[in-house]
Amino acid sequence: MSADAPKHQTDSIASAERDSQSIEDFATAPGIPRRERLAFLRLTNVLRFNDFMTFMMVVATAFSAFATWRNARVTSLLFAVAERPYMGVEQVTMELNDAAMARVIVDFRNFGQVQATGGVAQVGLMINGKPLPHTSAAANTENIGIVSPTVPHLIIRFVPKTIYEDVRSGVSRMIVHVKFNFRGPDDRQFCYSKLYSYDSRLAVFITAGGSEQCDGEIY
Repeated sequence: MSADAPKHQTDSIASAERDSQSIEDFATAPGIPRRERLAFLRLTNVLRFNDFMTFMMVVATAFSAFATWRNARVTSLLFAVAERPYMGVEQVTMELNDAAMARVIVDFRNFGQVQATGGVAQVGLMINGKPLPHTSAAANTENIGIVSPTVPHLIIRFVPKTIYEDVRSGVSRMIVHVKFNFRGPDDRQFCYSKLYSYDSRLAVFITAGGSEQCDGEIY
């Protein structure tokens, strides 16, 4: 027994040991009839069994409490993962709009089961590593607000036809940076940041990196 154990606990254990020893001494003392001797031995075994069962019940209660706590943690985590919006991009396309301009269309959606609120989107274009002329992060920012699940939300950026033709032919490289900030039903804030690079050989935009950390400017 540790010297730091509480005094009342030490006394209780010592008392139990004395009681058990007393019963055994009485049961083995000379002059005690065999029937009474056996009865006292049975009593000793019963007391020991009761002590063992009490200890096992304490252990079982401790494990049950831990299992309940763990189950509550897992349930809370599953609920937090399931009951939140998941913003993402369905596709990015580029096409001629008229004789002078082309347009880049970003189709983004909420792939979760609950709506997103406080949605703010930034969609910027980079040509050969530089922002599209006459654009800024502030101008590329749009207040989306509520984003319902599975509903298409289109953001369009216009580029001059000459840039469009250079990108299509592979002379210039275009990267579209899409960033969303939004909130879930419990006001938790989430972020989605993704880069899309135009591949002139495939004539499609392909992913070029992404992150859930959207601190700082878009460029």
